[in-house]
Amino acid sequence: MLSRASKIALSSYLPGGFTPTKIPTALSVCSRHLSTAAVSSKSSISAKVLTPSVGVVLDMSVNDLRSNMEEGAQKVHSAVMEHGVCFLRSSSQGGSSSIDPDVEDEALVAFAKHLGTLEGPHPIFSPDPDSPLAVVAHDVDNPPDGAEWHTDCSWSSKPPFASVLWPKLLPNNGGGDTLWLSSCAAFEALPQGMQADLRSLSAVHDMGSFRNSYARRGGASGINQGHEEFGCAIWPLVTTHPVTGRSCLFVNETFTVHIDGLMANESRRLLNYLFDHIQRPDFQCRWKWQLGDVAIWDNRSTQHYACADYAGLSRKMHRVTVIDDRLGAGKGRNETN
Repeated sequence: MLSRASKIALSSYLPGGFTPTKIPTALSVCSRHLSTAAVSSKSSISAKVLTPSVGVVLDMSVNDLRSNMEEGAQKVHSAVMEHGVCFLRSSSQGGSSSIDPDVEDEALVAFAKHLGTLEGPHPIFSPDPDSPLAVVAHDVDNPPDGAEWHTDCSWSSKPPFASVLWPKLLPNNGGGDTLWLSSCAAFEALPQGMQADLRSLSAVHDMGSFRNSYARRGGASGINQGHEEFGCAIWPLVTTHPVTGRSCLFVNETFTVHIDGLMANESRRLLNYLFDHIQRPDFQCRWKWQLGDVAIWDNRSTQHYACADYAGLSRKMHRVTVIDDRLGAGKGRNETN
């Protein structure tokens, strides 16, 4: 006899497998949380909402952040809580940063510390073992490999709160965009019966596609080393955002590898269904980078995807990752992840 978890996995592909319910559209779901004037009403800055599901552009630059980092962190945090990802545009009309690149790095690392504790060196992307700065660089000899939807470090025993990302070198063919999606909007658009059933399940997250890097280093022994360095974690399929109280669909195609309690084939079927669902354009926004831009996003409620449409060209991004939500501590409706 099949377990309840197995029945859930199988019924997701069978007509009538779940009790019929009215399925909300992404727009109707997100309209309950969206306020185009919310950011500007709380501060003197203006904001432009990108899509109903995710993304907002603040009328701020790195120079603005440097002038008052604590105030800037409060404004950015408020925007990220409401819209998942917040963008700051270059302060110059020509699309290039108006401050020295090294100063920009220093300023953004300092700014990120106002959001919370910074994660230590990344096992793959950090060139300096004493710096929290990660360098994600691709060129003809190291082609892009981030074209997968993912939440940063979901394999960790403590997945990070946020990431801050900015470009240092962009391809000259107009490529290299990054997309974000709202995992909250994706969950809320599921049928209510499926929402209830998914809450009872958990999934294993591990190093995922980073296997490729370790295999190039040392074959099977390298992969075993990677497993030791990365480890794995088991997280509920549905998490509760600790600040907003919204439910989030916490699965991603890069690092989520198995649903606990299911047979391998059942797990693949249900995960593939959820991966297909969460990638609907209804839940997304897309950002075309300019030098001087900055993106700050909440890893607990979003996923992102780096377009790999610049083969043979170069792209370099700098990133810092924030472990804990200092500004959101104690403000939430539910203090559990």
